[in-house]
Amino acid sequence: MLLIASVLAAAGCAKVMGPYYLEQEQYEEGIKVMGGQLKENPEDAASAYYVGRYYLALNKPKDGLPYLNEAVRLAPDNADYVFWTGVAYWAMMDFDRERAAYEKAISLDPKHISAHLYLGHGYIDRGQWAKALKQYDVVLELDPYNPEALYNRARALGKLDKKSDEIAAWKQFLEFYPDGSMAMTATEQLNLHGDFTYRNYIIGKRNVTLRGMTFKSGTSAPDADDRASLEVLSAMMQANKSLAVNMIVYVKGNASLAKARAIAMRDYMLNGHPDVDRNRLPLSWFGTAERVQVGDKTFALDQSVNFITEVR
Repeated sequence: MLLIASVLAAAGCAKVMGPYYLEQEQYEEGIKVMGGQLKENPEDAASAYYVGRYYLALNKPKDGLPYLNEAVRLAPDNADYVFWTGVAYWAMMDFDRERAAYEKAISLDPKHISAHLYLGHGYIDRGQWAKALKQYDVVLELDPYNPEALYNRARALGKLDKKSDEIAAWKQFLEFYPDGSMAMTATEQLNLHGDFTYRNYIIGKRNVTLRGMTFKSGTSAPDADDRASLEVLSAMMQANKSLAVNMIVYVKGNASLAKARAIAMRDYMLNGHPDVDRNRLPLSWFGTAERVQVGDKTFALDQSVNFITEVR
């Protein structure tokens, strides 16, 4: 493979082989091949750029920066090359030069998503929340589903004390990215504002974020959007045959409606997944509000559903 790569590189295929070593995480081999190409052709900006990238991937920014700077010298209008010098400066904790690099990249390409995103991150590190928000708004105009921009935009709105906008931003993030550690943190922030559209649960040995169950007013019919949470639980129970889920329903002042909702949820799960033993879905219901502790705050939820699981 090394011989083939060397032949391709020598033939001027740096832009073909360069990404290969990044994708395969073969950074040291990439340095050998692309470094050799650079020696043979010192004017090859792409080879210099990729050698710099490989050193960054090896957490050697001081070794990589000269190559990235050389790539910029050879191709001064390439915004990507300029951007990655900024990443190298960040790794070396030279934050002023980092910011200058991102700003230069944006001047070369106003639609450079990564430069706007990382510039926003830098403003957050400095506590400049309004400037960060502006950058994340630009990113989302270019890429409406960018997870880092959605998440950090909500953070910035919170720091700017724009509560209603912050809540909407956390919901928008969770609509697209309801899984993982970022989703759990976003849900906790949402819950701290008394909004339980999403909730974190411990299901078996996993921490899981689910949409909070809601129902058509005065009925036991789960809202369509929230049935997805029951599908997630069903899938987990199918994957783990020893998992049992106790569904606990609260309706303040109406225990009979709470019971009907609990039965309706169990029936929905069993109808869609008849191989799940109904004994693994015990039910509880109360005619009182659920009290939920989030951080140092306690909330009373007049109508809610909680899930408590056990591995049998």
